[in-house]
Amino acid sequence: MKGHEKLTLLLCLIWTATILYGEMFSFYMPFLFSCSWPHISSSSSSNPTMNGKGYAADYVKVAVIADPQIMDKTSLRLPSKSLALEFVQFYTDLFMRRAFFSSILPFKPEVILFLGDYFDGGPYLSDDEWQESLSRLKHMFGLNTEEIHSTVKVYHLPGNHDIGYATLQSHKPEVVRRYEKEFGSRNYRFMVGKVEFVAVDAQTADGKQEANQEGSVASATWDFVSNVSSDRQLHPRVLLSHIPLYRRDWTDCGPHRGSPIINQRIRHNIYDKEVSYQNYITEESSNQLLNLIRPVIVLSGHDHDQCTVAHESKGGPVTEHTLGTISWQQGNLYPSFMLLSARNSPLSDTSLPEEAVLTRLCFLPMQTHIYIWYIVLFVLTILSLLLWPTSGLSFCYHRFDDMVECVRKLINVYRDETKEKNEDENCEYEMIWGADGSMHLVKKVLTQPVTRTNDIGAVERGNAVMRATAKKSVNQLTEVCLSMETNADSEVDPKKLPPRASKSKAKVVIKRFVRTFRMLILIAAVNVPLYMMLLFKDWIDK
Repeated sequence: MKGHEKLTLLLCLIWTATILYGEMFSFYMPFLFSCSWPHISSSSSSNPTMNGKGYAADYVKVAVIADPQIMDKTSLRLPSKSLALEFVQFYTDLFMRRAFFSSILPFKPEVILFLGDYFDGGPYLSDDEWQESLSRLKHMFGLNTEEIHSTVKVYHLPGNHDIGYATLQSHKPEVVRRYEKEFGSRNYRFMVGKVEFVAVDAQTADGKQEANQEGSVASATWDFVSNVSSDRQLHPRVLLSHIPLYRRDWTDCGPHRGSPIINQRIRHNIYDKEVSYQNYITEESSNQLLNLIRPVIVLSGHDHDQCTVAHESKGGPVTEHTLGTISWQQGNLYPSFMLLSARNSPLSDTSLPEEAVLTRLCFLPMQTHIYIWYIVLFVLTILSLLLWPTSGLSFCYHRFDDMVECVRKLINVYRDETKEKNEDENCEYEMIWGADGSMHLVKKVLTQPVTRTNDIGAVERGNAVMRATAKKSVNQLTEVCLSMETNADSEVDPKKLPPRASKSKAKVVIKRFVRTFRMLILIAAVNVPLYMMLLFKDWIDK
């Protein structure tokens, strides 16, 4: 096998391994290596009661997902049916579908909880566009499959990209009706094991509350919160809010955050002064939610990046986990999801309320980095194929040996030259005339060496200085270099190529490009079908 054929085979194997990892195995990493249910380690050591799958039997397994925010015509300001938009949508949807089926479902969650922002421009989509986006959402997360309906309970929380803030909900009530028809009420509570989850439409928490205005979206939210507060609390509570609670500017978000801290920002509608956008709920509304609901933990989204902060309430400190987006197209290089264990048995008298809910953050593959590696590997492949020597690495080895031999001969030449120069400098030649009129040179050793100030040979009276070493050195050096070049040329092609002078540089370049193109075709013939097979394997419903 020739050198370039070995290179082609090596590059083909590298591309195959890269595609298999980037398109398949990387999504198995959370389940196989990097993540696990948070109650496993604590329960396995302290509680001997384990079920057959290795999980503690007294916890319910909940997978938490935030901000899919599937892309539509409002995302990139592209026409709704343009090829560019459909290309971006396909790869964004494919990533989340792989993340759900290959990274989340293998954990076998019993409950799936979405923290809002399913759509990107939900309130501004027509009914047909909204239904199309809804179909994509169900396809990505298997919400239309029997497996999810029969074995997993799914709960939804509205986000600002789904129904907007209070001002938009008041002016476009059909948006709210459309959402509630598909996903249910905006404010509700449910039980998971022995833990009560309270879902609140946080987009209306800072809206205007008018007692004489029946059906005010803000009033409806706070009426729901008051009803929860008035009920006797029998179980630990978890507050679900798409908008994070108030935090001071530049509050540290912990070690898992990958992007800069986002501070509070609130915009109001110029007509009714209602909130049209906010990064966090105001401090007053946050304190009311904490004091009325009295949760042991708060889960939120909206920020698109991970953040863990502690809030002070009348009942003591409360931890809030802001979950990062599951999408790789929403400004977070490290998409994530959360595994939450909700206790399925009453807490003992000595247990802390926080022990009822255990959480663990899990990271998905860094899709942006995978695509960057694809580009880098493609460039390296082109350069390798173009610059690879004709006879492979053996050419490089012979060239290296020739260079070493050249250096060695040059050193020997220098040593010989120095020796001859020293001999000439320590002697003189005396001219003696014979009887027949011919001249003879007689070499005589000097008692003291002759000291010269320059190398220009001056003929002194009665003396002659001869130096033939320079010419000899040049001849030897020429011989060495010609020998190295001859050896190098002979190793380029063992089939005795024609002399270099007969070759055109243009022909050499064209030959290189043709060879590179041919080897690229071979690499693509193996890996492109593999790549397409992996794409459609994950995209088609199972």
